[in-house]
Amino acid sequence: MKSLFSLSSLISRLSSKFFWPVLIVVFAASLALVLWSGQAEKMSFKDAACSFEDKLPGCLESVPAWNEGLAFYDSALKVSGDTLQSLKALLWEHWSLEFAGAGKPAVAKNSILPLRVLESRKSGCMGLSWLAMMVAESRQIPLSVIMLPGHVFLRYGTESTTGVNLEPNREGYSYTDEEYREKYKKGPWTGLEFKPLTPTQFVGLAAFNMGNSYLDSDLRRALTWYRMAEEFFSEYPGIKANQEIAKSRLPDHL
Repeated sequence: MKSLFSLSSLISRLSSKFFWPVLIVVFAASLALVLWSGQAEKMSFKDAACSFEDKLPGCLESVPAWNEGLAFYDSALKVSGDTLQSLKALLWEHWSLEFAGAGKPAVAKNSILPLRVLESRKSGCMGLSWLAMMVAESRQIPLSVIMLPGHVFLRYGTESTTGVNLEPNREGYSYTDEEYREKYKKGPWTGLEFKPLTPTQFVGLAAFNMGNSYLDSDLRRALTWYRMAEEFFSEYPGIKANQEIAKSRLPDHL
């Protein structure tokens, strides 16, 4: 059966104004159909990773680096009994994930999509956090993604007061919440910060970042991703703001 996500490959080929209004609606609806069962907590980080790459859910079963990584984690946990240290060892020792660099490298498509991060071993905060949440999903690890202005970090543990913060771009360095507030005090703050993102919200934020990666090179594709982001994370004001920027740059903008 042909994947619904062959639609995303059509974006490159069907750029005419005639196809555009239909395409953005179908693309967003297809993602919802594939990934969402009607409850936000049922969204799968792993299936989303496959779908963003035009692959069917379950594609990770054929990715050697992923399977070897889970085996490494299981072995490390069996020896140490320490879930957090085993996760950190997987991410920054076994997979040897490195920060792609500040600015555009950190928000490029190859730094956002976890399957590509596994290939290149370089990521930004989104790509590493997504990959970590996929591991957490597979091994029932109490891990969450926390949003900051223009950034996300990981938190291990179920309580904000006792949880351990992990900075994705610094090999899991543990900043306190107060240190993060100081580092990002310029904002913009939205009221969504320091709250765990639901899987649905995270997928929306990933789509937003994908849109940003095309904002300077392919406006119609950027708008497609922003439309999808809006479907999943409508409460995030950055999506609407960047949609308007993209629309204002279109040649036929009035």
